[in-house]
Amino acid sequence: MKLSVILIAAMFALTTLTACKPKAPESASSDNYGTTHEGKAPEGRNELPGK
Repeated sequence: MKLSVILIAAMFALTTLTACKPKAPESASSDNYGTTHEGKAPEGRNELPGK
């Protein structure tokens, strides 16, 4: 019983450690801010306000 509790606690600790890492890529820059994943300007309802 104690062993299973210790194993569950260890697994919980490992999952919280891995889930709390930053999600942004290391080379993040704002050069392509406001473009689609293909590098094109957004159209329709996805356009940036004021453009």
